[in-house]
Order: sequence, then C-alpha cells, then structure tokens
Amino acid sequence: MDKSTFSILFIMQKGKPNAEGNAPIFARITINHQMTHLATRYYLPPERWLPKEGRTVGRTKEEKEVNAYLDNLRGLIFAKYNEMFLAGEVVTARKLKCRLISKDEKSMTLLELFDDYIKNYAKLVGHTTSKVTHDRYLLVRKRIVEYMGAEYNRSDISVNEVNPKFINGFEIFLRTQFNLSTNYVMKTILKFKSVYQVAIDNGWAQKNPFANFKFRYEHTERGYLTMEELTILMQKAMPSKRLEQIRDVFVFSCFTGLAYCDARALTHEHIITGSNNRPWLRTHRQKTSAPVDVPLLDVPLQILAKYEDCSGNDRLLPIPANQKCNDYLKEIAAICGIEKRLTFHLARHTFATTVTLTNGVPIESVSKMLGHRSLKTTQIYAKIVNDKLAEDMTNLSTRLQHLAM
Repeated sequence: MDKSTFSILFIMQKGKPNAEGNAPIFARITINHQMTHLATRYYLPPERWLPKEGRTVGRTKEEKEVNAYLDNLRGLIFAKYNEMFLAGEVVTARKLKCRLISKDEKSMTLLELFDDYIKNYAKLVGHTTSKVTHDRYLLVRKRIVEYMGAEYNRSDISVNEVNPKFINGFEIFLRTQFNLSTNYVMKTILKFKSVYQVAIDNGWAQKNPFANFKFRYEHTERGYLTMEELTILMQKAMPSKRLEQIRDVFVFSCFTGLAYCDARALTHEHIITGSNNRPWLRTHRQKTSAPVDVPLLDVPLQILAKYEDCSGNDRLLPIPANQKCNDYLKEIAAICGIEKRLTFHLARHTFATTVTLTNGVPIESVSKMLGHRSLKTTQIYAKIVNDKLAEDMTNLSTRLQHLAM
C-alpha cells in the first residue's frame, strides 16, 4: 500500500480577527493535495506570529504555551493519521479531521444524522421552506425507524452501515408495507438521500450508497376540472352550509391557483390594488417562498365579499383542516355527479389548464401566478392542454369526414 502525501502546517488567518484584534490559528491538514482546516481555538496578535516557522515568537508565557500546544497537536494528528493508515483505511483530510473531533462514522448514527438535519431544517421553516416539508422529513425518519426494527431488529445503525442493500430493502419495505405509489416511494428515498449527503459532505461516511440507485418516476396525469364540470360545481345548490362553504373556497382556488396552505393563510394585507386599478392577491408560496401575484377575477371577488365577516382571525376565507376539506369535497363530487377524485389541489390544476391556458393566457403569465420558479413546471399543464386540443381536433376530423373532397 502506497502511503499518501501528508503534511501539517499551522497558519494564522489574519483576515478574521476577533474584537481584540487577535487572529485565529488553524492547523492546515493536506492529504493528496486535498486540504482541510482544524481550529486550535487560540488567538494571538498577528505581529507575534512567524508564518514560515508556523509558530509564535515564543517570548511570553502565553506564546510558549501556544507553541507547546501546537507541538502536541502536531503529534496527535500524526498519530491519528498513522493509526488510520495502518488499519488499512483510505485516509482523506476530511476524514482525519472528523476523527480528530470525534465526529467519525463510529460515533455518528443514522438517527443522530436525521435528528441533526431536522433540527437545522426546522430553523428554515417560514423562511425558505414550509412546515409541510419539514414534517415530511419527520415521516421519512419514522419510516426508517420502522424499517430498521422490522428488517434488522435494531433501533439504530451507524451511517456506514447504510449500503445499497439497505436502500433497496427500504424501497421494498415502503412498497409492501404501505402500498405506496412509485413516485411517493422515490420522493421518500430522495429525502433520505438529502439527509445522508450531510454525512458524505462531512466525512462521516466512507462511501455514497446512493451512487448507483436509479430514481424511477412514473408519468402521472394532472387531474383538473373541465369548464363544464366547473360550471356544474359552481351552480349546484349544496344541501348544507358546510358543503357550500368548502365548495366556495375550492372555486376560489380554481380562479386564483392558490394551494391549500396559501389560500388558508390569506389575510387582508394580501389584497393590493394592481396596475389595472383592480384588486390583486400578493403573497408568497409557503412551499417555495416564491412570490405570487394574481389579479382577482369577478368570481373570487364575489366569494371574498360573501365571507367578509365570517372567517375571523383576519383571514379572508373560513378554510378548515386540509383533510376535512378533501373529505367534504368527496361528498360534493358525488352531489355534482363528478367522477373525478376531487381534492383541494385539483383546483390549482384547474386554474392552470381550464381557467388560464385554455383561454389563451400566456404560459409565462400562468407560471408567475402559480409561483413556479421554473417554466418547465408550468409546461406540464401546457402539454395537457395540447393533448386535449389534439383529441378535440381528432374528434372534429371524424365528424367532418363526409365533407372531404
């Protein structure tokens, strides 16, 4: 086994002084031209540092103490490197640093990794992500725990015990135990991969077990209501106030494109006067923090006026929990004779296809109103509209065959 190139250099980062003007000292570890820096937690005046020697001037008691510490640290780094090398490990600068600060694969478990990731992710809720996404990471952690208990009879494992077999087994577990769709399983494993990447980036994991995993997604049709179905829904008398209320907020989303969480969070401050002197909605998507600007058509304005004094808490609309909404929408679909699976999110698809794109609204405008960060996401709806157009023209061609010359 050839020994890798290895060096230790003590440096002072003069560009990062503390409040007293003292600069920090770091150990620069280089292995095979890859370097990392290890903090010594010592600060000194820059003029007392000798860059070529990698030491202090050494005249004061404090400086002598620093030099002695650096000598001991150098010996410790060399000893840890030799220990890893003689054990047959492939030593990298990052792995050596992690071992020195006791954050190696022996001390980092999979659930510790998840807990640390979720703790940091929670700080981003309301800024760059939503609580819904945060909770999905919690669910992935729960599924991992269930999988380890069922298949390995263990409550936790080290990060380096995660291998391709573990990942493939987790996929099978999700499919067989919970009867999940392919796309849901792939999204779950993708979140698992995002968490595990932290272990790879920090040198806590020796290999990337996801390197050869193939993420396979199935094409799914985006459901939406046709104009005929939407009209029936709007005009049908509801047998109870609660169903009428849910129908109205669903229709509101059909004409604004708002997702459930964004519609539920609307308050009066989100209503502005647009460039056409008409009311607009101005908000941000909770899922992506992308800005959303939607001119309010007559239908959503009428709904807002209807519930002006009914919502409370300054909210514009009285919208219950998402599960209740979807349960009530099933009843509404049956009452209206709509055979499609009616969910609140279907309203967003209906806005993109039936209300806007089908009526000639440019796709760039639709993308902005939906709060999409990429036009490619909106183009999914454009494909649906084109498919419907092709189907309609094929039917027309069949009906006009007798007119052929």
